[in-house]
Amino acid sequence: MAEQRFENFTFHGGQQVFGDNNTVSQTNNFRYGDERDEILEHLETIRRAAPAPAEVEPEIVIIEQAIERPTVESRGRVDHALGQLAHKLGRFRTATEALSAVSAIAAAVVQVWSS
Repeated sequence: MAEQRFENFTFHGGQQVFGDNNTVSQTNNFRYGDERDEILEHLETIRRAAPAPAEVEPEIVIIEQAIERPTVESRGRVDHALGQLAHKLGRFRTATEALSAVSAIAAAVVQVWSS
C-alpha cells in the first residue's frame, strides 16, 4: 500500500480529496474471463432443460447482459435473477439439470466477484 508523509500527516493508499473542487472517479473492471463460457453453457442447459423455457428467459437475458457489462449494479441483478430461476425451476421435478446449472452459475459468479 502506498504511503505518503507530509510533516505531521501520513496518508495510506486510496484517494485523498482536499478542498472544494475535487472530482474522484473509480472504475472497477470486473471480467468473467474463463467463467464466461462456462456460465453461457449453463444458461443454454437451463434453456434446454427448463419445462417452461419462456418463463425463465427473462432471468437468462439478465444474466447474459451482466456477463457482457459486469458492474456492481449488474451483480445485484444477477443475484436476483439466480434466485428467481431457482424458484421457478424448483416447482418442476424435471428441472434437476437446470437447477444444477443455476447452482454452477452462482458458484462461478461468486468466484469472479470474490477475487
